[in-house]
Amino acid sequence: MPNKTKAADAGARQRLIEATAQIMREEGYAAATSRRVAAAAGVKQALVYYYFPTMDDLYVEVLRAGAEAALQRMRTALTDSDPLQALWSMNGDLRLTGLNTEFMAMANHRKAIRKELKAYAERVRDIETAAVTVALRARGVDLDEYPPIAISMLIAQTARSLCNESAVGVHLGHDELREFMERQLELLAATLPARNPTTHR
Repeated sequence: MPNKTKAADAGARQRLIEATAQIMREEGYAAATSRRVAAAAGVKQALVYYYFPTMDDLYVEVLRAGAEAALQRMRTALTDSDPLQALWSMNGDLRLTGLNTEFMAMANHRKAIRKELKAYAERVRDIETAAVTVALRARGVDLDEYPPIAISMLIAQTARSLCNESAVGVHLGHDELREFMERQLELLAATLPARNPTTHR
């Protein structure tokens, strides 16, 4: 019996996390109230606070769950034969970046979310920079002239900016910027293979 109770508890807790994420994606974080979340998860409203003392605690768990899934997707994508293109595509997918935008908005006035989001963002940047470093080095690119962290930020932040503008209906200049970025990525992809490591660091 205790095992069944634990399984039921874990199931309800997970449903609350998933329901919160869905509401945030579809309607924004302001719509993810305890009442709405409980109804979407099919539990009583009091159960929200049984598992999560405050709504911020629930939001943090939603962020953590999404972050772990996103980091795993990122590690897989960035081992692709063309990690630069993978980085561009991944950060340009509104389905993957929409929830993050909601957390960015929350972080402006919720300290717990800001702290968690900062930790996640730094992990993302480390992974992206490492992948770009490997890709540039394999192409014989001078890492002093083209710092990997700057290249990774340029690719990722440009893609995310396009996503953010698209979300509010702004599209002016997007096609031209995408074409420009695609050309730059193609140029990097066409760069000669790595030089001899004894002559190029």
